[in-house]
Amino acid sequence: MNHPERYQFPLTLSNQRRVCGLPLDELVLYVPLAICAIFINSWIFAPALAGAIIGVRRLKRGKGSRYLLSLSYWLLPTPVMRFFISGIN
Repeated sequence: MNHPERYQFPLTLSNQRRVCGLPLDELVLYVPLAICAIFINSWIFAPALAGAIIGVRRLKRGKGSRYLLSLSYWLLPTPVMRFFISGIN
């Protein structure tokens, strides 16, 4: 009757789901670039991967993934955000 796994909560609200140590938003960006750097052309995709890593880390500044979503909401044009978030009318 007592199921301890049902009541496990994160330690903090910013404790997010990670895969191989990376938050999901970074994983979605880094893995395709890394695969392209390995299998297609490392001279093009390796600097793009390095730029993505440096850029995302600098934009987030230690904040969570929700910060990037809110930053893109306020800085990107509305048609671009409508592509990513379907709830915007």
